[in-house]
Amino acid sequence: MKLRLRSPCLSLALTLLVVGLLPRAATAEAAPAKAPPGKAAPPIPAAAPADRVDTALAGGVSFLVTQQGAFGSISDNPKYHTALTALAAMAMASAGHHPGDETREGVALRRALFFLLRADRQTADGYFGQADNSTMFGHAAVTLALTQFLQLDLDRENDGLLRTKAQSAVTLILRSQGARKDHPTLVGGWRYFPASSDTDLPSTAWQLLALRSGERAGFKIPAATGPAAAGYLKRLYADGFGLFDYGKKPVVILPERLVISSFRTNRTAGKLVSRTPYISSQGRRCYHCHYSDSKHMTNYIAPTFVPPETLLAPPMAPNHYSTIASGLLGLRICGLPKSQEAVTASSMLLDMLQADPQMKFLANGPWPFHGTFFATLALNGFNEPHSTAVRIFTERNLVVGQSRDGSWTDNFEGRYIGRVYCTSLAVIALAARYRHLPLYDP
Repeated sequence: MKLRLRSPCLSLALTLLVVGLLPRAATAEAAPAKAPPGKAAPPIPAAAPADRVDTALAGGVSFLVTQQGAFGSISDNPKYHTALTALAAMAMASAGHHPGDETREGVALRRALFFLLRADRQTADGYFGQADNSTMFGHAAVTLALTQFLQLDLDRENDGLLRTKAQSAVTLILRSQGARKDHPTLVGGWRYFPASSDTDLPSTAWQLLALRSGERAGFKIPAATGPAAAGYLKRLYADGFGLFDYGKKPVVILPERLVISSFRTNRTAGKLVSRTPYISSQGRRCYHCHYSDSKHMTNYIAPTFVPPETLLAPPMAPNHYSTIASGLLGLRICGLPKSQEAVTASSMLLDMLQADPQMKFLANGPWPFHGTFFATLALNGFNEPHSTAVRIFTERNLVVGQSRDGSWTDNFEGRYIGRVYCTSLAVIALAARYRHLPLYDP
C-alpha cells in the first residue's frame, strides 16, 4: 500500500540525531501559507560549474574507497560500521558507479554490498542496528541502501538474498512503529530502538525514507502507516514559524508577554555577510548574522519583525535547518506536498538558503550535512525557486568546503560521527543533479 494519505476529503493534515491524540483526518487541504515575516534576502550566488561538481564527486568517492577495510566495510569510526558502509555505498551509486564495474570504485562498491549482506550484520528479527550500535538510525540507512539497490537491479547475483534481508528490515520498521509509547502524542513515530517508548523527528524521517524506498522496491506498506506518522509529525509542527521541532511541539504562550522594547540589537561596523532565521529562546523570530569584521555570530532581531498572534516557547533544539528539512520530506513522503505545513516550511527553508548563501551559520551549526542531505531530498523537484535554490546552495557550499583529500567534515558531525558520514551525505546531495538513485524522487 502507498504511504500516501487518503481521506474522504482532500487529504490528512500532516507534519514529521536529536511528542494529543491519534491522527485525525483534515476536512480540506489548507490554503497555502504565507512565508514568515522578515527582510527580503539577497539572491543566492551562482552555483559551482558542472566540472567542479564532477571533480568534487570524484574526490569524495575516491576518499570513501580509501576508507574501506579488509572485510569490505567503509568506516572511520570504531562504531557504526554497517550504517556508514550503507551510506558510502549509496554515495558511490549516486555518483554513477556500479558493483559490476571492473574499476576501483566498482570493486569497492561490490565489496561493500557483500559486507552489508553478511549474516552477522542483521539479527534474526531483521534488525541492522545492533551489530554496530547504530540503533534505528543505522537500521534505516541500511534498509534504505538495500531497497535502493533492489530498485536499480545492481546486484542480480545476490538479488534473492538482498530482497530477503530488505523485507525483514522493512517489517521491523513497521513493527517498531507500533511499539507501546509513553504518551498518546508519541504514537506514530520512531526513535533509537525497535521497542522505544518515545519518539523524535530525525529517526522518524529516516524510517519514513526507508519505508518509501521499500514500497518502491515492491514491499507492501500497510495503509495505516502513513496516517499514524502524519499525526505524529503534525504534533511537531510549530504554527506560525514554519518549523518542526525535534521531539515536542513548542508550548503556546500569551502574546502580551512579548515586550519588543526590552530586547537590544547588537551592532557592528562591519558589513552584513549573511543571516539565517531562527526562533529565539523567547519564541521570537530572529537571525544569526555574520559580519565582515567578525568571525562570530550575532543575534539580531529583524527591524521588520512582526509578532504572530500567538508566540511559541523555545523549541527543544535550535537545529531548525535540519529539522525543517526532515519534516518537509516527511510531508512529501506522506503525500502532502501542498499542505499548509509543507508550504510554510518550504518558505522558511528557502529563506534560510537565500539568507545564508555562504553557509556561515549552517557550516558552524549542528548537523549541516544531515540538514543539507534532507533539504536536497525535500526540495528536489518540489517547486521553484526552491528546487533550484537548494541545488545551487548545495553545490556552491560543498564544492568550496571539500578537503584536499576529497572528504568533508566539520566540528560537529565530523568530530562525533566521522568523515565517512559527512562525505557520504555530501556526495549524495551533490549528485542530485544526475538522479542516479530513485532516492531523489520522494
